[in-house]
Amino acid sequence: MSHFSTVKTEITDLEALEKAVSAMGLRLEANTGCRYYYGTEFREHVIMLPGRYDVAVESKGNGTYDLSADFYEGHVEKFIGPEGEILLRQYTIEKLKIEAEKHGYKVYDKGNGTLKIIDPKTTGKAEVTCLPGGKFEIKTSGFKGKSCMKFEAIEKALGRIDSTKKTAEYYNDDTAKAHLTEWS
Repeated sequence: MSHFSTVKTEITDLEALEKAVSAMGLRLEANTGCRYYYGTEFREHVIMLPGRYDVAVESKGNGTYDLSADFYEGHVEKFIGPEGEILLRQYTIEKLKIEAEKHGYKVYDKGNGTLKIIDPKTTGKAEVTCLPGGKFEIKTSGFKGKSCMKFEAIEKALGRIDSTKKTAEYYNDDTAKAHLTEWS
């Protein structure tokens, strides 16, 4: 392993969000009413849920979006999870697929919120595991030295990097091939 990072998911891509919402059997609509306990308010983007309440997707003005919903009686949580955790996991998966494709990488869904990214031009791999609370962890392997940092662009596209730890492989170009991890 060359390095591993923990990243907090930030919603920045409405296309990836729409794919995530669709994969969950929901829909994202633009310029419509969002149903709350106290009534309906017009919002720029709304995740339409079955039943009484919806989820507004509100721009923070810095290129990121927040989820705003009435979590009263657990209705919204049934569809997107506590604090939107299920939605954030699916968003991370969809955004990762988009970003990996931009860089020419192959993505394989291993299930349970774990994906494998392979760089077909090298022996480099990364495993992405979705964690509770809208975070995920990326572990790289098969790179010589600092070349594992090529995945940093994907890490940054997915959210805010909370931590990065570099392993001995990162500092030693000669040992990188000897420590390859095979994934099924």
